[in-house]
Amino acid sequence: MPYVLLLLLVILTSCENRSFESDKRQLIAKDEIRRKLHRARSFDITGFKQDTLENSPDSTFKNPLQYALDFEYTDSTGKVQKKKGIVLFTPDGKSVINSHIAEAN
Repeated sequence: MPYVLLLLLVILTSCENRSFESDKRQLIAKDEIRRKLHRARSFDITGFKQDTLENSPDSTFKNPLQYALDFEYTDSTGKVQKKKGIVLFTPDGKSVINSHIAEAN
């Protein structure tokens, strides 16, 4: 009986959790955008979207992952800015291809 419980424990703990990888990429995307903001007093994510791009502008990678973060921040003058941060990951999601900040729609 203890062997069955041990085997069950090993099987359950060895399962791969895809949700963790997605959460990790979201944190990396947030850090990428934060680095591009200079002198931002605060930084709040107001929206988030994850997509797999079928037609990528960069032909080096097929089907990269795109993370789009809608965010607000207060600039150095105290004015609230609403922007969109775009972060492209390699198809396996392990590396950042590029990132940029665009005007919010």
